[in-house]
Amino acid sequence: MFDNMEPILLDCTLRDGGYVNNWEFDTDTAKAVMEGLYKSGVRFIEIGIMGMDAKVGTQTKFNNFHEMEKLLEYRRKDCSYAVMITTENVDSFELPYRSEKTPDIIRLAYFQKDWKEALENVKVYQEKGYSVFLQAMATFMYPMAELEEMLRAVNVLNPSAFYMVDSFSTMYPRDVRMMRNNVLQCLSQDIAFGFHAHNNIQMAYANVMEFLDIGSCDHQLFVDSSIFGMGRGAGNVPTELIMEYLNHQGCQFDTSPLLSIYQKYLEPIYCQYGWGYSLPYFLTAVHKINSAYGWYYLNHGVNKLTMLDTALGMIPEEMRYTLKKDVAEKVIEEVVGLE
Repeated sequence: MFDNMEPILLDCTLRDGGYVNNWEFDTDTAKAVMEGLYKSGVRFIEIGIMGMDAKVGTQTKFNNFHEMEKLLEYRRKDCSYAVMITTENVDSFELPYRSEKTPDIIRLAYFQKDWKEALENVKVYQEKGYSVFLQAMATFMYPMAELEEMLRAVNVLNPSAFYMVDSFSTMYPRDVRMMRNNVLQCLSQDIAFGFHAHNNIQMAYANVMEFLDIGSCDHQLFVDSSIFGMGRGAGNVPTELIMEYLNHQGCQFDTSPLLSIYQKYLEPIYCQYGWGYSLPYFLTAVHKINSAYGWYYLNHGVNKLTMLDTALGMIPEEMRYTLKKDVAEKVIEEVVGLE
């Protein structure tokens, strides 16, 4: 899968960007994004996410693997395509054998409490012919002993890649450097190592540069990005910025196709929904909480920043991994009562 040891850029616009517009990229739009990325030099493209109640042909969210066949008719032979599955949906789909009609890579995303259960699926995916990328969401929440335990289990399974993920955007370059080095001390050399950054505190670009600034490394390195940083809330590190940075390291990406893709297909979405740094999502990072809580509160009338700050701080520690609407609603009632 890996031809050289230059850092590999994996674009996740059609998946992570989908949190902005409910994955409402129709087939023609998704095809155009894929083609633009390919022309720019990207050879790893995430085409969407597995989920329930998806609308066939109008979303990059898929009820089953058959639904993505139309999109993959436009695949390039020297390009690898990925789809994400989260642990909550891992048992919801029939998994066909890997073929030209399926993606090449399954990106399995899981939180700390689910890692043992999640890893039970790796062998199944591998036996079906897929490359497996493990996305350890909110990796900073693992105590060092548990991180080492998980990585020992990962080494036995030998997936294609393991990612550290700054899910709540709480990491600064020093944190990235420390975690990168800790992971590399444990991770098998045969397994690629990736990083997924978020931009709530405007550190995504700096953190990616720190991740890559490692000098000699025996591991293939991956970095996730999306065009113009498209993603829920504060979004991700922009693909075009990473391309330009890597070009200064000797790579040969062409950002011009992405300019056209953004202007024709993504700018209208940006104008309608918006994404990027904002104080509400800064607050989710401060409270080390899933940004989905910020999104939920903003869409349920908690628009005053001091009220939002209070509400986020009232979410119990054990509930901060993923949005729990009943918990969020209860907190709203309490916060409104305090005003």
